Amino acid sequence: MARKDRITALGYYHIINRGVEKRDIFLEDEDYIQFLDLIEQMIDRFNITLHSYCLMTNHYHLLLQTHEINISLAIKFLNSNYSIYFNHKYKRVGHLWQGRFQSFYLYDDNHCFSVAKYIERNPISANMVNQISQYKYQSFYQWKSKGIYFKLLNNSIVFDMTIKEYEEFISSDIPTDILETIYKSPKIINQNGKMKILYKRVETFFEEDKDINRDKNIKQAYNYGYTKTEIANILGLSTVTITTILRKL
Repeated sequence: MARKDRITALGYYHIINRGVEKRDIFLEDEDYIQFLDLIEQMIDRFNITLHSYCLMTNHYHLLLQTHEINISLAIKFLNSNYSIYFNHKYKRVGHLWQGRFQSFYLYDDNHCFSVAKYIERNPISANMVNQISQYKYQSFYQWKSKGIYFKLLNNSIVFDMTIKEYEEFISSDIPTDILETIYKSPKIINQNGKMKILYKRVETFFEEDKDINRDKNIKQAYNYGYTKTEIANILGLSTVTITTILRKL
């Protein structure tokens, strides 16, 4: 089966990778430190802005922003160098990672903040700590404690909030409707033989005037690249109805 196309455009990404067979990839404090040192090197070498992160025992989350088309090279650098370190230290051979890293391109700042909150809350969700500020290997801990790796967060979007505002934001539960958007990314289509990224979400075509200019907005969404089924689901209509409307326009 062919690999799914990966978005490589400039912008925000939620990056995840897990240990093979969900095995632990961090066994001692030294391992976390080594990985954070490699993140710092990645940031400098590949012109990356890191906005949020959390290192769990068997996987990691990064919220980063690219300024060059180099996301795959950057994460390959991080994962490969950590694998070399880990395998050498623990005298093991073979793959450390479960497979190809996961990358989710984010739509906008609101999506970015939702993902940042999700990342920061990982240790809470896993029942590893009782309070959001207790977990050492996450970005908020570094901010609050002004730890040595606070420097990784230079120019982070989270600094649009005060530390008090951010702590309150990440300390509350994530609503179900927001949680459902965490792993959503823009759709990729093939349009006239070229790959096109649908940066605009289908629902945004109908936010302001869902009823008044419905038919016109349906045509715009369809021409943009969304299918009749996707449009029908947003509007609560049948695909047949959408087809009929498009034929009239």
